[in-house]
Amino acid sequence: MHKIIKKKVESLQFTLLSPDEIKKMSKAKIITPELYDVDGYPVDGGLMDLRLGAIDPGVRCRTCGGRLKECLGHPGSIELARPVFHIKYIPVVELFLRCYCSECNKLMIKEKDMIKYKNVKDRLKRAKDAKKCPHCGVEQEKIKLHKPTTFKIGKKRLFAGEIRDRLSKISDNEIKLAGMDPNIFRPEWSVLTLLLVPPVTVRPSITLESGERSEDDLTHKLSDIIRSNQRLWENLNAGAPEVIIEDLWDLMQYHVTTFFDNSISKIPPARHRSGQPLKTITERIKGKEGRIRHNLAGKRVNFSSRTVISPDPSLKINEVGVPYEIAEFLTVNEKVNSYNIEKLKKIIISENYPSANYIIRPDGRRKRITKDLKAEILEELKTGYVVERQLIDGDVVLFNRHPSLHKASLMAHFVKVLPYKTFRVHPATVPPYNADFDGDEMNIHVPQTEEARAEAKILMDVNKNLMSCKDNSNLLGNIVDAITGNYLLSKNKLRKIDANHLLFKSGIEKELNKNNLSGNEVISAIIPKMDYKSKTKEGSNFSIKNGNIEEGNVDERVFGVEVGDLLKQIDKEFGREETIKVLENSFALGTNYLSEHGFTISVDDLNVSDKVKKGTKDILEEAENETEKIIQNYYNKKLEIIPGKTDEETREIKILQTLNGIRTKVGKIVGKEVYKTNPISIMMDSGSGGSVLNITQMACCVGQQALWAKRISIGYNNRTLSFFKEHDLSPKSKGFIYSSFLDGLKPYEFFFGAITGRDALMDTALRTPRSGYLYRRLANALQDIRVEYDKTVRDGSGRIIQFRYGEDGKDVSKLHEDKDVSPGEAIGIITAQSFGEPSTQMALNVFHFAGVAEMQVTSGLPRLIEIFDARKTPSTPEMEIHLNKQHNNEKDAKILAEKIKEVKLKDIIKEIKINFSEKKIEAQADNEAIKRVHSTLETIVKRLNENTKFDGKIKVSGNTIIFDGKDLDFKEIYKLKERAKETQISGIKGITQILVVKRDENYIILTAGTNLEEIVKFKEVNLSKTISNDIHEVANVFGIEVARAVIIREINKVLNSQGLDIDLRHSKLISDAMTSEGSVKGITRMGIISQKSSILARASFETPIKQFVNATLKDNKDELDSVIENIILNQPVPVGTGLPGLMVEVAGPLTDQKPKSDKSVARLTKNTKDVSHK
Repeated sequence: MHKIIKKKVESLQFTLLSPDEIKKMSKAKIITPELYDVDGYPVDGGLMDLRLGAIDPGVRCRTCGGRLKECLGHPGSIELARPVFHIKYIPVVELFLRCYCSECNKLMIKEKDMIKYKNVKDRLKRAKDAKKCPHCGVEQEKIKLHKPTTFKIGKKRLFAGEIRDRLSKISDNEIKLAGMDPNIFRPEWSVLTLLLVPPVTVRPSITLESGERSEDDLTHKLSDIIRSNQRLWENLNAGAPEVIIEDLWDLMQYHVTTFFDNSISKIPPARHRSGQPLKTITERIKGKEGRIRHNLAGKRVNFSSRTVISPDPSLKINEVGVPYEIAEFLTVNEKVNSYNIEKLKKIIISENYPSANYIIRPDGRRKRITKDLKAEILEELKTGYVVERQLIDGDVVLFNRHPSLHKASLMAHFVKVLPYKTFRVHPATVPPYNADFDGDEMNIHVPQTEEARAEAKILMDVNKNLMSCKDNSNLLGNIVDAITGNYLLSKNKLRKIDANHLLFKSGIEKELNKNNLSGNEVISAIIPKMDYKSKTKEGSNFSIKNGNIEEGNVDERVFGVEVGDLLKQIDKEFGREETIKVLENSFALGTNYLSEHGFTISVDDLNVSDKVKKGTKDILEEAENETEKIIQNYYNKKLEIIPGKTDEETREIKILQTLNGIRTKVGKIVGKEVYKTNPISIMMDSGSGGSVLNITQMACCVGQQALWAKRISIGYNNRTLSFFKEHDLSPKSKGFIYSSFLDGLKPYEFFFGAITGRDALMDTALRTPRSGYLYRRLANALQDIRVEYDKTVRDGSGRIIQFRYGEDGKDVSKLHEDKDVSPGEAIGIITAQSFGEPSTQMALNVFHFAGVAEMQVTSGLPRLIEIFDARKTPSTPEMEIHLNKQHNNEKDAKILAEKIKEVKLKDIIKEIKINFSEKKIEAQADNEAIKRVHSTLETIVKRLNENTKFDGKIKVSGNTIIFDGKDLDFKEIYKLKERAKETQISGIKGITQILVVKRDENYIILTAGTNLEEIVKFKEVNLSKTISNDIHEVANVFGIEVARAVIIREINKVLNSQGLDIDLRHSKLISDAMTSEGSVKGITRMGIISQKSSILARASFETPIKQFVNATLKDNKDELDSVIENIILNQPVPVGTGLPGLMVEVAGPLTDQKPKSDKSVARLTKNTKDVSHK
């Protein structure tokens, strides 16, 4: 049996290097800022010393002897004349100075407090800034940090040397009390005496066109450090005054600080001569363009190509037409075996396309194929060699369009090499890529290994991704012309010759024998023998018996994208291959029939008859009269007020409802009057495009323009435009467009249209980054959640999130087949994609306009972000209070509603003013308002006097409440006035609005504001149904399980309001991930992502420097059990096909060779201990 060699990084450790470790690692002591001598050769002891690595061709490293591509580089060190602070560890140094005694160096906390405070955070909080040490009794002087790096005791400055001495006296056991591991971190190490110099390979120089060398920013900064260090040495040796020494010491501290981080506040950044700030270590690591996200988590790739896409319905659904130019340029690695050796020899001999560029021998050496070497290579070629040949028909490639929002944005297609310069795609595959043919560009990537090709064919083939993981709808289907063609075909009759010609042209090998055929009989030729019943788009019956369409027209509900239920049924009964074949045939039938039948639209088709125009005029007049009536009722105070709304709000809501109804009413007339033979009508009825609204706006009336769910009210004072009268409330003056697009808009109408058009553009522009960030957060938080072999859903560290995925273990994309989800499925990422992709279509500024029956609530993307963030309080908190059986009536509901509504003093007074001469506040009561809250003035004053803020200094005089302020100055009287206005008189705190609604037979109280804790104390309340939208409040009052249910409920409310369909299993997974620890955690850096055991996973999301620094203090081991850290290390990820951890047998010449070892690295790691806790 062969010895098993595991080529895998098992874990990573993060430590702050001690001076001893730096000495051991250092291959050269850097002493001079000079880089090159007169001949351009690196200076010994300089920053480009050859012992630090080789970066020029033809030069060997003097440490390991490796050339440019072999040597990884070696670190050097600078011995500092005086210690300086590591800027990233300043908070740690401050913590130790403030928590540990300056005399006995112990943590300043009593023994009993040590037992009381088990949490390290609480312990350190208790010890911080103790005035006296509980152990030795020495008085402690307060230490202050003047940022960034100056410590002071009183007026005396503490220098880095003194601090280092003080920190080095703290014992290991005392360090453990601060929650840190002294084996990997001691506090004095954060005060540097030796500075590690990065290898030259980390900071290579470049040669400009002029022949001059341009050095890296880090090299510039290191030169500054060496110069300031040299001057400090010289002045120390010369016995210079302390003032000069301190200035030079500060200069060196500045250079070391900006070497680590050049964006520290309160100090100027180091700059180039051009004024551009230097990019030092922190700037290189953090952010989108940093090393982690830009170079490690995301990498540039070879073997890829990009061009414009164009449609080609004659291709198969899973094919892609690749231009010759691209096929000649991209290559595929094909391993030679007995089956393909002759074919590969022919390719090598070939002078023209397809040919081969290189062969790779089993020992890894590449050999270029040239005319002279062809004969020699053919003789040498044998099993085990790899030939890099050009792309040919049948090769598998990955096809991708940005932005890649879900897994169907990257699928595998098979190559068909074609002339011209665009990628050709079957139009039915376009929907999942969200592409169209107006100049969109797409990329192809050529897999280079056998494993990658196998995964592409088996998992990523377009045909395998017919069904969506989001909601089990079909991602592929007929679009535009194919739907119209099939619809027209199903309504018409054909002669036998025409029908057979159409079938033959569409590539369908079937002959029909009837002389006259209906279109449905032709379409039935492609449907397998099955029974099926459904409804068409118009709502009429559609049925198939034994493979023949018996009734109904073939519209988008049959073969369309996301609604093609027939495709789902065929997939269930006959399998994927048959389904794809039916889809390809239906597409070909539709497009070929339409091409021969002819289909076009003119401007006249968009116009409507005089009858419709007269109907439109009547509807407009009726709406105008209704609007005028509402306005008159408003002025005459006869308007029925909507509960919870002001008079103005009620007026505007009612007018908007009236004017919005115009389009609906006109649309109904248009729908009836447009001829069924009109091409527009055909497109609308079939579902291939267009709607009644389009015709209504084109030909009849554009309608009301709504801005922020209101009529347009912005513009001049009290009017929208200067030529309207002030306070004009007519439809015309508030954004109603009477004209149609065909007749043309008046200038002011065009202006109103432009306002709402701009608002829509802004909404799109602002939505994109917010939905993108939401998706990124979801993907980071859920990336390692997968289905295990025992069918549980767990994260990377093995914590159970669900015992069964979605409570039933079913795969969303296979629900129609009733199949379980496969072990290894990266279910977390699929859920992230299921929300991330539709969130880009959600409205950003959602002003929920519900009118009579609901409260105004935040909806859409902002509410979804609120839920996933697990915000402490929602922006629009609300409750639904259900009543017990005996109180479930209108009277009791209203009584309870009035009881719980919070009433403040400002709600029951007309005005409040300060009487300066007598130093008192006078509030004039509103008797009507007092009646409404079922109270009296005396009761209110009594309630106010009970409040400790006012000390019983409140009296009633007639209809006025008087607050005595004789003992207060004027500033305090002003404060008292504001406090008095906000004082609660009755009701429950936080409940600002109430609304009683009837749903079915039940009366429900809706509230704006929540206070579940108080509400559940009322005997009228039904505890099992009453709920709030504040997740944290629900968790505190009802427990974590109810909070989980509220998260699911709130997510679904948002999805329903946006008309989106996402399977409930995805909402369940997110809510389980947020509540699995027993408390509600948001999908944020501070929430779920902070729980991740992987340091690299946390660092790849946000704040990498902070994560690395914290990792060096404790928990410094990363077990690499998540996804992103394995991608960074170029290893198989522990989800999907990476879950089983397959062993690959290494055979042939490779087993006889001993792996090369870097002796310098071996010597370095010889004594390294694994100090992490297993």
